[in-house]
Amino acid sequence: MHRWLVIDTASSSKADKVIGLLAKTVDPMPVENLYVAQSPASAMTGWLAEDEAPSNFTIDQDTELRSSGTSGAAVRYLKHSIDAEDARRHVPSGKQCTRLPMTWADRVSFVLTEALDIRRVSPLDVLKEGADYSQNDEEKFDSDMVLMTGELAHMFDELVSALGGEKAL
Repeated sequence: MHRWLVIDTASSSKADKVIGLLAKTVDPMPVENLYVAQSPASAMTGWLAEDEAPSNFTIDQDTELRSSGTSGAAVRYLKHSIDAEDARRHVPSGKQCTRLPMTWADRVSFVLTEALDIRRVSPLDVLKEGADYSQNDEEKFDSDMVLMTGELAHMFDELVSALGGEKAL
């Protein structure tokens, strides 16, 4: 069984509010933050420098690299893929990947951030494959939700594995 709690918000304060409300409602509420063995920034930077995404993933366009120093220098590739040579040139100058668009198994695209946030999640052909056009809107929503949660659970498992697995505290 997958043990993921996913909250669809870009705001950590809103996510904290939802978790707080759940904790008041469900006792006990066994929710823990996810920590991985390798930092996302380090892993993403390595994938770019080695020009090799983890198994079952591909790297997409719109990558961002940012300096870890006080300068805050950043390089963004918009509507353009970063190649390994560019990555290898930026990494020695102290830049790390802070935002990496990826696709998992040709089924789901998303953006991984240095904070382990997963943004802009978008199904590719997953929902079309299971589409039953005889369903009403409510049935279609339920069907889509079941398909996507199953896909995302597998994607999360593989992503955590690519980041070295869960880190025990």
